[in-house]
Amino acid sequence: MRPFLSRGLCLLLAVAFLAQPVYAAAKNAAKKTEARMAAAPSPAAARDAADRSDPDLEKEREIGRRALAQIEERWPLTSDPAATARLNMILDRLEPHMERRIPYEVRLVSTDVQNAFCLPGGYIFFTTGIMDLLKTDSELAAVMAHEMVHADRKHGLKMAAQSNKTTLAALAVVLLSGGALAPVILAQVAQVAITNAYSIELEAEADSRGLDALIASGYPPTAMVTLMEKFMDEELKQPIREYGIYMNHPDSRKRLQMALEKLHDLGIPVRRKHSLGLLRTGFRETKRRAELTVDGAVVWSGKRAPETRTALERARAVLDEDLQMELAPYDVHLVGGSLYIGNHLVGEPVKGMDSVEVFRQNLLKALDAARRKHPTAKYFQP
Repeated sequence: MRPFLSRGLCLLLAVAFLAQPVYAAAKNAAKKTEARMAAAPSPAAARDAADRSDPDLEKEREIGRRALAQIEERWPLTSDPAATARLNMILDRLEPHMERRIPYEVRLVSTDVQNAFCLPGGYIFFTTGIMDLLKTDSELAAVMAHEMVHADRKHGLKMAAQSNKTTLAALAVVLLSGGALAPVILAQVAQVAITNAYSIELEAEADSRGLDALIASGYPPTAMVTLMEKFMDEELKQPIREYGIYMNHPDSRKRLQMALEKLHDLGIPVRRKHSLGLLRTGFRETKRRAELTVDGAVVWSGKRAPETRTALERARAVLDEDLQMELAPYDVHLVGGSLYIGNHLVGEPVKGMDSVEVFRQNLLKALDAARRKHPTAKYFQP
């Protein structure tokens, strides 16, 4: 697939920006909108009102609004209330862990391209393509946190200032002045955001601070790892595809390694099953049997009876905690006729139930099936 923002579209953006109203008119309209927002008892309005004293944020929001209008004219937004509510819930959970109180807004773009990006001032876009790829809230939160950091740390404007060899303050003056250079630079800001064409240093900062936000907000931090692994897998399937978020700049493998090293330094074990939504246990009963399942497949069962149910419930509690995708086959082992994961007892022989050896073989099959759904990871490396 082509990049999310092609060169031709960049040119269209630049031409379109020439027709933007001058700064004074735009600012007056923005002030009226903000005044209406301040009168409404919404969290976003409260944050806007609280940040009126931040002149940099006001300028960033105005720059973002100008780019936002052009993007929304050319790319269809989808009106999916459930998906939008889901993204906003994730956003609200992450927002307190950013440095600045930016009134972030999330929009959903209808396209198969897998991308997410954030304009200056906190306007975040997710594509339906990336929503289809990422199945869990924790992985979506990893993307969201990464993009929020770009806005929080002014990465888009820093890149534009660097490219034009000027300061952030001077860049803002040019962008908001309505002068001849404004449309060109504004298109450049939009292109950097949409294609995620940030420097290695800024991408590393977004990764690191995004991981910090995941941890602080209670999402499984391994989501940052599984996210990068998924994009590496997509690159292998379609090597000519160019990505926005997590494109090879810097190398995806290097960024993955940096995330793994940071988790190691923080003493956080890599446990992929929660961020991938795999190895989920379940319990079900028929007229004659009771069954323990992992990802829908039966792993241990027996004749329906109180002792069977007790054994299955105990086993399920251990599996929920200890059955991890990173287990080696020898970690699931028999000792004296009983089944263990590591040092934790999972199951003992019970009359009327499958043998614990059958239980072990079924667990190994479930682990193998889960790993095949996420094949890029190196599960057994320290």
